[in-house]
Amino acid sequence: MDTNNIVLEIDAEISRLQQARALLAGTNAGKPKARASASASLRSNKPVSTLSDAARAKISAAQKARWAKSKRAAKKEARNTAAAAAAKKTIPNGPVRKTASAKKAATVKKAPQPQTKAPVRPAP
Repeated sequence: MDTNNIVLEIDAEISRLQQARALLAGTNAGKPKARASASASLRSNKPVSTLSDAARAKISAAQKARWAKSKRAAKKEARNTAAAAAAKKTIPNGPVRKTASAKKAATVKKAPQPQTKAPVRPAP
């Protein structure tokens, strides 16, 4: 490599480093002016769109109608789910769950009754 090329590459690197330092420091010294003015002009020339009160009301009514429709659908789905769950619980031939008092009564009934001893009669 030629020493002139090396010097040119070092100068280019110094220039890039100075631009990076200027950006980090918050100054616009290293920033090209053409880019800044182009972006500023784009922002200032953009037309501002405004909606009339009637248009806003129409949009609002349409959105409220969509919300109401989705709310009705959600309620209907909840009712269908609840009805399906209730139908599922009332299986006629399914296992029957016993309450605690019914279980206790069943165990008391199954418990062996104490037997009294009959008097032994002597054989005649």
